[in-house]
Amino acid sequence: MSSVKEIARLVRSGNDEWFFDFGKDAFGRLILELTAGRNTVVEIALGECLKEGRIDPSPGGFRRYFKTAVEVKAGKHSVEILFPPHQAPNAGLKKCLPPEGVEIMPFRYVEISGSNISSVQPCRLAYYGGFNDEAAEFVSSSAALNEVWEFCKYSIKATNAFECYIDGDRERLPYEGDAYINQLGHFCCDADYGKAANTICRLLTAPTWPIEWRLLMPVIVRDYVLYSGDTSQLARWKSALTECLFMERCDADALLPEKFDYMKNGENVRTIVDWPPVERDGCEFVSAMTVPNCCLYEALRAMHWLYGDEKYLENAGILRASIRRKMMKNGIFTDGTGSEHSALHSQVFPVAFGVADQTDWAKLGGVIKAKGMACSVYAAQYVLDASFICGLHEHALHLLTRRGERSWLGMIDQGSTITMEAWSNELKPNQDWNHAWGAAPANVIPRRLCGIRPLRAGFAEFIVEPKPGDLEFFRFRQPTLHGAVTVEYRKNSGTTVTLPDGTQKSFSGESQIFKMR
Repeated sequence: MSSVKEIARLVRSGNDEWFFDFGKDAFGRLILELTAGRNTVVEIALGECLKEGRIDPSPGGFRRYFKTAVEVKAGKHSVEILFPPHQAPNAGLKKCLPPEGVEIMPFRYVEISGSNISSVQPCRLAYYGGFNDEAAEFVSSSAALNEVWEFCKYSIKATNAFECYIDGDRERLPYEGDAYINQLGHFCCDADYGKAANTICRLLTAPTWPIEWRLLMPVIVRDYVLYSGDTSQLARWKSALTECLFMERCDADALLPEKFDYMKNGENVRTIVDWPPVERDGCEFVSAMTVPNCCLYEALRAMHWLYGDEKYLENAGILRASIRRKMMKNGIFTDGTGSEHSALHSQVFPVAFGVADQTDWAKLGGVIKAKGMACSVYAAQYVLDASFICGLHEHALHLLTRRGERSWLGMIDQGSTITMEAWSNELKPNQDWNHAWGAAPANVIPRRLCGIRPLRAGFAEFIVEPKPGDLEFFRFRQPTLHGAVTVEYRKNSGTTVTLPDGTQKSFSGESQIFKMR
């Protein structure tokens, strides 16, 4: 995996000190190109966060800071600064290794101090996994939305440094919940599918603990096939995907319990709803819960799409009826069987995964709108999806473009250039500042607002269903196996779709289905 050489901008200098800024955070290595008048010692500090105009030496959690010193002889030199091995919070888990076998870390700022230095220039060897910056493009009449798109697109690029989709720098592990969002964002930004295949293979052999995230694996594989067209591994993956359904643990109503021991090693899997726990909108944990059972419903539908076995659809129908019978009250969903509480999550998952009927959308949408973003950056994916599905286009656009707490522009205002693991350090003190699971707009803007989604494997057939809210204009270029598809919307003239062969087709209705030639 090759690196990209980047040159830092000098912000200020004086008194044998230099402060540099690479402009954005990135995983990489540091090279110092310097000239010394005589033998000297150079001190180097680098990090991700600022405090009072300097690199914060104690940023907390898993925000990075590193300081070292090197001896330099007189003359002109190119010196690589070696980083210590990454320390994950759980050393027993097999994390993803750095590219080329040399340790990397995320950093943006560099401070250098030393006497007898006549010139110094930090260079970053940044790793982006071959990300193609030109493959996707989005621009709209909203400057705020454009900024959110660029922020989230860069987050997909900057976290693409490892062989799999990692959760972030804190653990450097793939998790199903992260991979679902990361993969969709990657597919909307670049027609590169190898990392997704690597991640699927890893997670099917080394799954994680939340029930819902295990249930996302058939959905992840379905999305992979829809975008990549690759069906070569489906037969090999089927057994492991079937295990992800936990069907033998379902009760007489086809419902999964909230937690249980699974498989021969007594592995404990349990419901997560959202993470960190403070972001669950008070969700009540009961014997059978709405969120994981909606995930099971979508997993069964994904298995039917992948393998064509009607038994999956039959089981999905039974499950859906049970969820609606036992977990709905007065037109909205409770948190589960016997619960009187209705968290935001218990409304958005039924909508996003098709358990809710269209006739339910008005009432559920009212709850969703009233609760706003009462969830983590992870569950924001489902809040945005559900908002667009329910017809809350302006509300979804407001959530995408607002500033302040629980917003993407709020992350930027806190100083991050990659989406964070949580909305703020206060909500998750141990968070890192490079978590692509916070980059939901990278897929929601293309798939929901612009409305371009594949319907058949390899983008052979796709729908364009724009939901622009009060935007005057947008244009999005979607990379596919066949070439770029461009969707352009103008409020007064409708939508124009340009196919890879240059053919243009226009429509002014709500949606159209297109086929690749």
